[in-house]
Amino acid sequence: MVITLVGKDTTEKVLRSGLSLFGRKFKAKCYLSFGPDTQCSRCLAFSHHPTQCTSTIHCAICTQEHPTHLHSCSRSQWPTRGKACLHTTIKCNNYNEPHPATSKECTTYINTQ
Repeated sequence: MVITLVGKDTTEKVLRSGLSLFGRKFKAKCYLSFGPDTQCSRCLAFSHHPTQCTSTIHCAICTQEHPTHLHSCSRSQWPTRGKACLHTTIKCNNYNEPHPATSKECTTYINTQ
């Protein structure tokens, strides 16, 4: 059952205490909206929400096991975090194609449309 609540205070109270309907008490949780084209920001696969992901975290730039925002180049004199540099081999985690996993050119992304 999906119920829309108005107001932050009401929402927090229902999430904390539950909701009584028809003489019964129900546990409440936030609704997570996702579909086949939703990309997980954790593992970079499609069709699930990051808060429900049980897979290993991967970088959208190089596919290694670190968050994208922590991506860095060990060869650069002035490393920048979260961005590709000249030394980075950009690779998609979904098909090992030469683009970031978040690219709209990704075969996996195109197939979800």
